[in-house]
Amino acid sequence: MAAAVEEVPVPPQVQPPEVYDFRGFEVAPRGYKMKNKRKVEELEEQAELESAQMTDDPPVTVIPPAKRTKRSIVGVGKESGRPWKQVASRASGLRSPILSTSWEYKMREKAEQQAFRDQRRAAVTARKEAIQGEKKRREAAKERKAEAQRKGAVVQKISSSTAKRMLKSKKQRKLLRTADTT
Repeated sequence: MAAAVEEVPVPPQVQPPEVYDFRGFEVAPRGYKMKNKRKVEELEEQAELESAQMTDDPPVTVIPPAKRTKRSIVGVGKESGRPWKQVASRASGLRSPILSTSWEYKMREKAEQQAFRDQRRAAVTARKEAIQGEKKRREAAKERKAEAQRKGAVVQKISSSTAKRMLKSKKQRKLLRTADTT
């Protein structure tokens, strides 16, 4: 029966200290006086009787002392143990299990959020690509228009002396173009 009972590990601070009884020792500690020899003899006889009775009975398992209960001291101040201080309940005890959600629900919500993020990211990239395409199209159209203007422009060849004269005026300098650009 003793093997079937599992011992629960108890922290060392909870275990009661060992009690030594020196009354039954043959050599008493120094300075020890035996006052009541009769009581000691009676106790010895009683112990012998109990041991004789115990040999007849099956062995008794010793139950270790119960673990000390912790007092909830949250919001009570110091560990004074004063009875007029009300014991506060912990915040974890206030949480209702009805309000908590299941794992499947959390995973479904997470998947929906991820799908939304992916969709938004795809929409943003598509919009950026559309803007870039529009920008390139406008630039190409602008270049084609400038090229067409250059081709359709009326060109007049001028001598170098006329060109030197035109370079003096800012307005006429803008009209000058070299032959390779036309």
